[in-house]
Amino acid sequence: MIGPIGSPARFALCVSDVTREAEARIEERREKALLRSQAQLRQVISEEAGQKLAESRELLESALSFARVGAWELDFSTGAISCTDQCKLNMGIRREDPLTEQSLFNEIMHPDDRERVRAELADAIGHRRTYEAEYRIVYPAGRWVLAGGSTRYDGQGRPVRMLGFSLDITARKMGELEHQRLAGVEREAREESERSSIAKDHFLAAVTHELRSPIGVILNWAEMLQRFSTRLDAVTVGGTIQRSARQLSMMVDDLLDTGAIVSGKLSIDPVEFSLDALVGDIADGLRFDAQRKGLQLEVTAREPVRVRADEARIRQIVWNLAGNAIKFCESGGITMTLTRQAGWAVLQVSDTGCGISANAMEKIFDRFEQVNAGHAGRVGGLGLGLWLAKTLTERHGGDIAVRSDGAGQGATFTVRLPALET
Repeated sequence: MIGPIGSPARFALCVSDVTREAEARIEERREKALLRSQAQLRQVISEEAGQKLAESRELLESALSFARVGAWELDFSTGAISCTDQCKLNMGIRREDPLTEQSLFNEIMHPDDRERVRAELADAIGHRRTYEAEYRIVYPAGRWVLAGGSTRYDGQGRPVRMLGFSLDITARKMGELEHQRLAGVEREAREESERSSIAKDHFLAAVTHELRSPIGVILNWAEMLQRFSTRLDAVTVGGTIQRSARQLSMMVDDLLDTGAIVSGKLSIDPVEFSLDALVGDIADGLRFDAQRKGLQLEVTAREPVRVRADEARIRQIVWNLAGNAIKFCESGGITMTLTRQAGWAVLQVSDTGCGISANAMEKIFDRFEQVNAGHAGRVGGLGLGLWLAKTLTERHGGDIAVRSDGAGQGATFTVRLPALET
């Protein structure tokens, strides 16, 4: 304070203690600096962690890609699938193409696998187990994918998302399929070998019986002819011996022709001849055998038809078909027709015999087979007649077919051979 003029000067001093305020400001600045440092540190740590995570993710994706394993995540609420590039590559789609549950099942997956894989997925979700399925993709064709995953559920037990993998298993699957194919071929070959072995056993038994029968007849009648030559009817004896010898000769011919066909040495000597005359001749020759069984053998139609073929082989075909009809027919009769149809000579042999069941149709022309061998009464034969008929017909550029309404309904065999122009 300033006093009157001339009086001594006096001063007033006000002193305040600001230490606490300074310290507070310093502490505040220190805390702010610390917070800034911590924030910067957190940012650095976060950036480093993000970088390491990205590097780890990149390494993981590289490793998965090297192993052709793709990773995916399915969001059940939207149906969207987020996945790695390798996953899309496994699915046969481009990296930029979106992937959804709908596109996977409706476009990418092979139609024959969709229902099965959907069922696998639903079952895995419903039973809270790991999902795994193999399926083909549409493009590129032939590629197989193995997909597996695990479902995540919310608090109410509802599926939220599924995390999984996909793997290209084409090479492995091709190996499995090839192995299955070879195993199937081996199994079929083994079954065929067993069937062939059984058929050959039956064939040998049939050969023994069939050859013994006519030989026995010939020997017995020859002995009787020597002993009782004055009492026997020469015509009856001669006819019996002739029929037995003819039966024996035909069986031997069938056996020889079978061997020639199997070895590829069968010869065909074509000549021009009248097929209608040959059919009439065979019908006359077999009529007595039919009558002995109480059967009627008729040729209801016989148009003049000429063919160029091996006459002996064609005779063998017709004789086997007509002889089989008599053999497997117990009542009724046999009808033969020969017509010309659009450049073909068409021969039909129908009977009212035991017929052919549907499951026997596929092996009716097999070698050593007699599909009706189990019907009442023993039926002779070697099981070669129809096989020879089919083989010889095809060697002449023709074809043979059979039709039957089933067991007990008879059968009709139709042979077509190229006919000569009249």
